[in-house]
Amino acid sequence: MSRLATIAFDADDTLWHTESHFQATQMRLSEILDAYAPHDEVQSRLHGIEERNIKLFGYGVKGFTLSMIEAAIEISGQRISAADIHEIAMMGKAMLDRPMELLPGVEAVLTDLAQRHRLIMITKGDVMDQQNKILQSGLNHYFEAIEIVALKDVATYRALFTRLDLASNQTLMIGNSIPSDVLPILELGGYGVYVPYHVTASFERHQAEPSHPRYRRIERIGNLPDLVSGL
Repeated sequence: MSRLATIAFDADDTLWHTESHFQATQMRLSEILDAYAPHDEVQSRLHGIEERNIKLFGYGVKGFTLSMIEAAIEISGQRISAADIHEIAMMGKAMLDRPMELLPGVEAVLTDLAQRHRLIMITKGDVMDQQNKILQSGLNHYFEAIEIVALKDVATYRALFTRLDLASNQTLMIGNSIPSDVLPILELGGYGVYVPYHVTASFERHQAEPSHPRYRRIERIGNLPDLVSGL
């Protein structure tokens, strides 16, 4: 392997908590719709509507909120009350207003690795939503570049690496999603590190971890400096 020069970080559920807030909000939606459908059906219908809407709304709280409202109207057969629709809208607003909560050890890891490596952030989602979270996190100064993208696939990473003048075989990407943060990087010749979060968004679930010489798994982000040193 060439000398590891750059470490790229995912943001949501890698540096700070996000998906747990989505999960809690989805459970409240199920409670609101108790009179119309069982919880598992509500979750399944919501997921289908989100999949349908992603190409229009992208990833993020705003699109998620619109999908919840659409799901509530469909599942209730248009009988959902204005008061319940208002509560769902306020649930989305509360997610946007929620204080930032960093994962344990994040700042210590960034402080350590920034002394020896170029750090960049690559995050997916609504631009305004992600910018607000990045600003609230106070982590901006650790990163030489912060990229907010609509999709994390091979073509997106390849274009970013070209624009930022990154050598893929000298780059490590760490994140909580194997499809978004690991597999594209492995295909481009870099290292992919998976750090699991305790809940996973339905769009980011994977059947099995890759069997690949440049793939690594760590149980918490605090283990990353030792892993990097070992490489």
